[in-house]
Amino acid sequence: MNYASLKKDDLRYHLFSLMDQVAQHLQTDPDVDKFIDNTDIFEEWEKVLPEPEYPIFVMAVLNNTRRDSIVNSILDAILENVERTEKSSKIVSKTRLFRSHDREHPFS
Repeated sequence: MNYASLKKDDLRYHLFSLMDQVAQHLQTDPDVDKFIDNTDIFEEWEKVLPEPEYPIFVMAVLNNTRRDSIVNSILDAILENVERTEKSSKIVSKTRLFRSHDREHPFS
């Protein structure tokens, strides 16, 4: 799933679905360390989350924390990170554009 293209409400839905999935797994097997070592469930989220917020995200998911302040902080961090990444990629692509050599001699 490409979380970078989702809106805040859709991200919230997917975050809560992830929390439900993790909570269900941990009810059957409560060994959190084993779960973290053997899962790749967080990989797609890690791609869109800034590094400082990632541990908060993991703890919130593992503890099924749905407080608005925490959830909104996670979602806002994702959206800001996506926006920042898009802006920086536009800047890079603009610098790679062909530059005209107007008023320059072609053999100089």
